[in-house]
Amino acid sequence: MAVSSLGASAARTLVPTAPGALPLLGHSISLLRDPLTLLLGLPAYGDLVRLRIGSGDVYAVCTPELTHELLHDPRTFDKGGFFFDRLRELTGNNVASCPHAEHAAHRRRVQPIFRKDRMPGYGRTIVDQADTVLGAWRHDRTIDAFPDMLRIGAGCAAALVFGAGFTPDALERTISDITLYVKGIFTRMFLPPALARIPLPANRRYQAVRARLRHAVSDMIDRNRTAGGAIGGDLLTALLESAPATPDSRADLVDELILMLMAGTESTATTLAWTLHELSRDSALQQRMQAEIDTVVGADAPTHAHIRHLHLTARVLTETLRKYPAAWILSRVTTKPTVLGGHPIPAGAPIIFSPYLQHHRPDIYPEPDRFDPDRWLPENQHPAMRKALIPFGGGTRKCAGDSFAMSEASLVLAS
Repeated sequence: MAVSSLGASAARTLVPTAPGALPLLGHSISLLRDPLTLLLGLPAYGDLVRLRIGSGDVYAVCTPELTHELLHDPRTFDKGGFFFDRLRELTGNNVASCPHAEHAAHRRRVQPIFRKDRMPGYGRTIVDQADTVLGAWRHDRTIDAFPDMLRIGAGCAAALVFGAGFTPDALERTISDITLYVKGIFTRMFLPPALARIPLPANRRYQAVRARLRHAVSDMIDRNRTAGGAIGGDLLTALLESAPATPDSRADLVDELILMLMAGTESTATTLAWTLHELSRDSALQQRMQAEIDTVVGADAPTHAHIRHLHLTARVLTETLRKYPAAWILSRVTTKPTVLGGHPIPAGAPIIFSPYLQHHRPDIYPEPDRFDPDRWLPENQHPAMRKALIPFGGGTRKCAGDSFAMSEASLVLAS
């Protein structure tokens, strides 16, 4: 629903404001210090709440219904705002960050690599990469799970996206840079824009990491071409075949590939590490999962065909994505004056929504801090649970690789 004209001051008087904003900084300090607590407290003030970051207004969506409206009207609520501004600094313009008008073309280019008939082959690569890392594990030895999950994710991304592998030094450097970048992106999101532009040490490190990651992707492309054109990565092959030869085609290729490297490494590793964390805290659940995998997979290596029989494993992963969504805050920007939740919103307004907030609403998920995979048993589910579950987004901009990510996580856990 659009309105013909609306001033920003009118919107400010109609949307309730969260308390605690500081002069000049707004809610930036609270978002940097304890963002999840701030987000979880917003529904007490309304379904749509105004925050301030620096001197600017940000509108926070607090209900599944308004989030659903936001995600299913990409013409009005386009990709933009502080999250995607920061993402574009690294990944440029790609299927995840591009504006709505360009999305269909980007989606057509990457969608073929996620076809169901390709998944069995991907599964073999995933298990091989998992075995490379897990082969170093020993009984009664303490391991740091997250870096090892990053190594598996980066190995899978290199093999499946680029048709090549990282050298050991390049692998460790890339993992370190991805970790530093993810930390930096969330810090920079909540800084007033003026502070983000000052050449502080943290800002210089952030820019150096950005440059190294883009160089690493560009180097992988060159390594494939130097090898006589024997490009084995499905995504790289698909993009080279579909992309027109233009002066900007190299940069466009890097933009799309760096997104896949980031998403295939950090997001899946985060989900797996949190899953292992929860299993380590619940020996009974760990034993139930072990029994399921022993029954379904047996002594053989897991394959893609096993996934559909790993019902408890799927519920465990779903519950991990509910409790620990990898992207816990995302943004949009309005393309025209509109109305959201009964409130008039001006054109160009940044709007945020939080999968973490959605997934921790006690009216939808009783005892939301309790890790309970059995809440996803068919007899325990209700429609509101599925509607509120958005770890991969929703609508036409839902992550193109969601099924692949679930398959990868299932096979790594089974391994």
